[in-house]
Amino acid sequence: MWFKFTLFLLVDGVLSARQSRFVNVECKMLDPSYATYKKCNLKILGRGVVALNVHAVLQKGPFNNAKVNVCLFRKFNGYRPFMFNTTVDYCKLMADRRKQLSFPKIVRDSLANCSNLNHTCPYEHDIIVDNMVFDETFFKYLPLPTGDYKIQIMAATDNEWKTIINIYIQWVFD
Repeated sequence: MWFKFTLFLLVDGVLSARQSRFVNVECKMLDPSYATYKKCNLKILGRGVVALNVHAVLQKGPFNNAKVNVCLFRKFNGYRPFMFNTTVDYCKLMADRRKQLSFPKIVRDSLANCSNLNHTCPYEHDIIVDNMVFDETFFKYLPLPTGDYKIQIMAATDNEWKTIINIYIQWVFD
């Protein structure tokens, strides 16, 4: 009896595995005199493992103020806004690590281990995200149904939008 129950739990765990991953990334610099993208792509690391790589070279700097807009879209008939559209002061977000659970904090925490965006302002160096693999624990607090999503990140300094990054993900949750 215990053997059948254990076998059921093992098979149930294997069959309900999540297979979420990055699908595409688009980077657009709105002010080319401010920065340029040296790299903006996805890299296949292994079977079903896709990593995000972004390298922005700053032409001007340092900057002491940054505003970031993070918006979540879900694909219905085209991508439609879904759940979150938040603008935050990035320098304040990085300075106050005790910030309550929010969508920008989830994005910040997911970038913390694979980028150089893990300190407070000023930023005077290139911005690099290296081999960021989509992990289901990024969105463990969000009740997202299975589907295709787009995360749009817009960044501004001196109250002017400088860049837009669209990250497309496939979220499978059984």
